[in-house]
Amino acid sequence: MKKVYITLIMAMIAISGMAQERQPEGRGYMGANPRMLEPTLTAEQSQAIAGLRSELSKELLQVNNQMAELRAQLRTLQQVEKPDLRAIDKKIDQVTELQNKRMKLVARTEAKIRENLTEEQRLQYDLRRGKRGSHFRNVRKERMPMNNMPGSRMEMPKRRMIQD
Repeated sequence: MKKVYITLIMAMIAISGMAQERQPEGRGYMGANPRMLEPTLTAEQSQAIAGLRSELSKELLQVNNQMAELRAQLRTLQQVEKPDLRAIDKKIDQVTELQNKRMKLVARTEAKIRENLTEEQRLQYDLRRGKRGSHFRNVRKERMPMNNMPGSRMEMPKRRMIQD
């Protein structure tokens, strides 16, 4: 009897493995081709956009490095026995200035990229831009509580179990 059950289980596994087809390469969810959804760019547009993005990357690298240094200095100021609140406020202001600079750089680059697109491409670009990263933000909001105080421990929220 055990042999019959084992044989049936093996047959079911083999049949289910053959029944599942592999997705053709270049296909996304439900057979959609993601490349078909992107706006087609001319060679000139691609070059111009690549140049703009590389310039932005270089500038952001500098700004991000400066922000990392300031944040490290801020942590140092906050972790002393008697913190100097004026110095902490100045560091926070410096970090905020760099964040503003970063946002302005990105906004300028986005505007320059949009200038290189046709009206139809702009529409597709704007629609995609609104969706970009939304999944990550939603997941992050669900999982990461905004409790970043020094010395505190961030805990993941407990998942609810579905009961019958």
